[in-house]
Amino acid sequence: MNRHYPVSDGALIEAVKKGDKNAAAWLYHRHVDRVNRICYRIVLDPSHVQDCVQEVWLKVFRNIDRFQCSKSFAGWLNTVTANTAIDYYRKWIRRENHIDHDQVRAAVTNENPGERQLDGALIQQRIREALENVSVNQRAAFILRYFEEMPVAVIAETLGCTEGAVRTHIRRSLLALRVKLAGKLEK
Repeated sequence: MNRHYPVSDGALIEAVKKGDKNAAAWLYHRHVDRVNRICYRIVLDPSHVQDCVQEVWLKVFRNIDRFQCSKSFAGWLNTVTANTAIDYYRKWIRRENHIDHDQVRAAVTNENPGERQLDGALIQQRIREALENVSVNQRAAFILRYFEEMPVAVIAETLGCTEGAVRTHIRRSLLALRVKLAGKLEK
C-alpha cells in the first residue's frame, strides 16, 4: 500500500469518523512505522512491540472522534504512542531480563551484515541495553528527542510534563548512558 496517499491526514480522519475503513487503513499505513519505532525503543522487548503497537492503534481508532482536526495528527499520535508504550512497559514488562540478548545477537549474526553494519548494530544493541537501566520517562524523553528528533516543547506536551522535566529526563538518561557505555563501545 502506498503510504503517500494524496489526501491529508485531516481528510482521512474525517472519512474514518464517517466509518470509512479504507481511510483508516491509509491512515494506519501512513504512520505505522513511526508508531513501531517509538514503541520498540520504549518497550525494548521485540516480543512485546506488536502488542503495544496494536494497543496504540486501538486507542487511536476508539478515540478518533475526540481528535480535533485543527491540531497536528502526528503530534497527537506521538502522544498516544509514547504514553501507551510507557504504560505498557510499566504494566507488562519487568525490568529484569526483558531483552533476550542471545536472540538479538543471533539476529545480528544471521543477517550477515558488512563490518560497518555489524559495528552499528552492536553499538545500537549496547545503547538498548544501557537504556534498560534508566526510568521509562527518561527513556521516552531520550528516544523522542534523539531518535524521533522532536523539540523539547513537543516532548513536554507529549509526556504531559514541563520542559524543565523533559530536560532533566534527557540529562539523566545521557549521564546514565555515559556511565553504562563507558569503555564498552571501544571493545
